[in-house]
Amino acid sequence: MNEAKNSAETTAAPIYQNQVRLVGYIGKQPERYEGRTVFTVATQSSWKPVGSEEWKQETEWHRVVAWGKLAAIGAEFVKGDYVSVEGELRSSQYERIIQASSGTDATVTIKAWQIRARAMQKLERKKKALAVNA
Repeated sequence: MNEAKNSAETTAAPIYQNQVRLVGYIGKQPERYEGRTVFTVATQSSWKPVGSEEWKQETEWHRVVAWGKLAAIGAEFVKGDYVSVEGELRSSQYERIIQASSGTDATVTIKAWQIRARAMQKLERKKKALAVNA
């Protein structure tokens, strides 16, 4: 009985999973640093509010960090490239000193999110059909 229980536990899906897949456009030229490449990917959501005839759109910007061999691939991307990026969501915190309107300095803790790339590739854009007048 214990053997069946143990084998079922080992084949079960992991309890935790951190996986992100983005498909979008490179927002600005990737920046190469020591051992890593950093770039942004824009994704867009569209929806039509109830009772409205107009579509709404929202663009999200995602910071992507690629390390090692992927850094070399990311460094070849250029602004406007259509890409697919897979990785995991990571957060980091840092402190920034800001000057208040009263002239005193205040320290603010900022939490930033980024995607640590595990796989990425440049995609082909579909060409729009040209209208031909006969």
